Amino acid sequence: MRGKANSTLIALAIAAGSVMFSTPAASAAAASFYCDSSGYTALNVPMQRCTSLSNGVLYVLQASNGNVTTGYDKTGGSAISAQLGYSRGGTSHYAGAISISSGQNKSHTWSLSESSYCTSTIGLLTYSGGTYQTPSSHC
Repeated sequence: MRGKANSTLIALAIAAGSVMFSTPAASAAAASFYCDSSGYTALNVPMQRCTSLSNGVLYVLQASNGNVTTGYDKTGGSAISAQLGYSRGGTSHYAGAISISSGQNKSHTWSLSESSYCTSTIGLLTYSGGTYQTPSSHC
């Protein structure tokens, strides 16, 4: 029964993520990405962790197929040039630099092996103002 509940929860998380990441215009029109004071998203599962920053929310999502998505939902301030990344086992990986303006939700997904699922993973955002990270996502 627990396996079925976990599968259903993961399916809902993937469905929510596909809507959330559809287009910048859709993201800008939607409410801000939810992050509670403990670093959990609206689904309140350890595979999704987040950090509230002064101008948005940085988040990391793990999918059961091993994919890792790091994103930033920018809610205010000036546009920034930033790199999204993740850290696992002490090694950091970054995507290329992107511009993120207020009202945009930008993300990057890395396709990793299915065996990577449940490995402690930290979401990263680096730009000229510093480097920020999420709490570790895990199972």
